Amino acid sequence: MIGRPLAAAALALLWVSPCYSQPPSPTITRMGNGLTVILVEDHSAELVAVDVWVKAGSGNETARNNGVSHFIEHMVFGATLKRRPGDMDMEMESVGAVLNARTSRDWAHFNTTVSSRYLSKALDVLADALTNAQFREADLNRERLVLLEEVRKLEADPIEVCKTAIAAEVFGPHPYGLPVQGTPDTIRAITRQDVLDYYRKYYVPKNTAVVLVGDIDPQQALAEIGRAFQGYSNVPAPEPVPPEIRPISAQINKRMESQFRQTYLTIGFLGPPGSDYPDVCATDVLLAHMGFGYRSWLDEELARKMGIATATSADFLTQKHRGMITLFAATTDANLDKVKGAIFAKIATLRSEGISEAQLAAAKRSLLGRYAFQNETYSGMANSLGFYFAVSEPEFAVNYANYIQAVTNQDIIRVSQRYLDPARAVVLVLAPKAGGAQ
Repeated sequence: MIGRPLAAAALALLWVSPCYSQPPSPTITRMGNGLTVILVEDHSAELVAVDVWVKAGSGNETARNNGVSHFIEHMVFGATLKRRPGDMDMEMESVGAVLNARTSRDWAHFNTTVSSRYLSKALDVLADALTNAQFREADLNRERLVLLEEVRKLEADPIEVCKTAIAAEVFGPHPYGLPVQGTPDTIRAITRQDVLDYYRKYYVPKNTAVVLVGDIDPQQALAEIGRAFQGYSNVPAPEPVPPEIRPISAQINKRMESQFRQTYLTIGFLGPPGSDYPDVCATDVLLAHMGFGYRSWLDEELARKMGIATATSADFLTQKHRGMITLFAATTDANLDKVKGAIFAKIATLRSEGISEAQLAAAKRSLLGRYAFQNETYSGMANSLGFYFAVSEPEFAVNYANYIQAVTNQDIIRVSQRYLDPARAVVLVLAPKAGGAQ
């Protein structure tokens, strides 16, 4: 699932040996209140990665409360029934740990890594945050200013502007088309009641997984999780009715003027959903060939050989519903048609011939090498298992490397024909205002 939950054009990956062997399977337990617990025992270091994943992201939002998931991410480590703002950070820092949180379309992720002797402390802090957050009015208004500043910074980044704009076109009225961070208008309008309503609806055990990887005793860890999350209400999780993502029926071309000094081309397509393991993995290999690093096709052809692009990338983030494939190039208006022509010519070749065996092997090596690197740590392992809990099933993480190894050129041709259809593409150009620099 090429995407950005870990780093630019990165992967939510599991751990593999240098020869990409099958990783050990985790122990997965469903607690009495519906909470999922995913455990991996590994005593090679006296550390434990402690992750909590909640199936509550911007894909659960509406145009009215857009940004509420991100609001909650920012506020759960604040005031609770037994802690004041700042207490959680101080407690974790006192044991050498740091609290982290992120939000995407399908999930919110809260995590830390601690010495195994402080596992109980980490579980107590995370459980308190997830079950007892107070969302006080004064804290809400203070955090609102922080969120508005984050949006302002994103609006000053041409790549982020392209990502937001292309998602709105590719996903249309589906909630995936909403910006994860919200908009200035929605952030200003969100009330404490909006936050509480969303929190009470989605932050429930059946939507949540606790992932522990590292120096643990599984039975003892289960008991400690049970104690920490015993106050987590056994409210039935909402039965989601999967919203339809409308198909793109014709090529969409859109040009936007901006304050930026360069022209940016982004081509977007609807990709496979997280449940389609073969297509997800074949798409990952395809995108590794197209846009992974300085030897990728986009960089090698457009930037190095033709000299018509200054930066390139390819992206695909696995999601619960259909994901989005994007091809990106920074160029000039003078070279824009050349860049588009070269990309669509490459797509035509992919759809008819695929890639060579050498290119296929190189793409797999690149993908699995990064895959292994990202998961050398306990936190990387926990990230993989939690991510796939949120968008598919944790078992996908266990089998990901094998799926990648099994991809053939016929699979590359198949997914290229299925998803990279020029007649169903969104072509977005972000260009300087008339008279602006190039």
